[in-house]
Amino acid sequence: MRRSLLALAALALLLAVAFVMVRYLHVDNRVVRWLRDQVPGHAWNQPRWQGHSLWLPGYRYDIQGRVLEGVDDNLSGLSYDAGNDRLLAVINRPSQLLVLDGEGRVLQRHRLQGASDVEAIAWLGDDEVALLQEGRRSVIVARLPAGDGEPIDVTRARVIALEMDEAGNNGPEGLAYDAAGDVLYVAKERSPTALYELRGVLRGETVQVDRSAWLKGLDFATDISSLEFDPAHRHLLLLSDESQLLAEIAADGRPVSWRSLANWNGHLPVPQAEGVALGRNGTLYVVSEPNLFYRLQPATAR
Repeated sequence: MRRSLLALAALALLLAVAFVMVRYLHVDNRVVRWLRDQVPGHAWNQPRWQGHSLWLPGYRYDIQGRVLEGVDDNLSGLSYDAGNDRLLAVINRPSQLLVLDGEGRVLQRHRLQGASDVEAIAWLGDDEVALLQEGRRSVIVARLPAGDGEPIDVTRARVIALEMDEAGNNGPEGLAYDAAGDVLYVAKERSPTALYELRGVLRGETVQVDRSAWLKGLDFATDISSLEFDPAHRHLLLLSDESQLLAEIAADGRPVSWRSLANWNGHLPVPQAEGVALGRNGTLYVVSEPNLFYRLQPATAR
């Protein structure tokens, strides 16, 4: 009897450890990458990119896993509002838009009336944003209200349908906006990952272009959970939750730099990385489900 209890206790402990290793350390994805030899090749993190890119290996956390007060669950996409030096985040259920400061404090909340499963947000300039609805395979172009608590009625906003056949929970997941070119980038999460351009978002006549070929060098990432555009270098930043990494590619898909989300200094990796944004002086921000906020600083100020 005693041996049976000890065996059950050992099994329970083993299962608890396995849960932590899979849920928080993402060991399963790391093992799969190792078995498939899916690791970044020599083309990544070449010294020639230092000073000509974000150079992700040089980034270090100064905020890790800060809980957003008043947010319980389903924190999703993130974007930087350069006009007001603030962050914009979305919660997919119930659909809400949050305004944050650079420390992860919630400044404003806005209910998204008529929206469904909003997974990403991109600031377009002035008071306009793009909101990505995964289930409906569409992008909403909406205007931000001035006052805290004012709802955003997306039923009155312009809707851009995306040309995607895949159904279920493997649809569009990330947004990033290039203001100079009026190009909105859209990432499909997995099975397979894909990348698209929506040209002419603000002009009103939108054309969708498939840029999935740019992801050929990113086969070591099993998903794409968020996107960001770096206007200084005209590079794309891609966040992978399952593979626990950030990767930077040039505007033609050339590999530039990457870094793991984990730093193995006693902190757990990001549990479920859902959004990334690039702020002033090269500061990077990451949000994770259920309600966690992270900030990374470059090695040298730019």
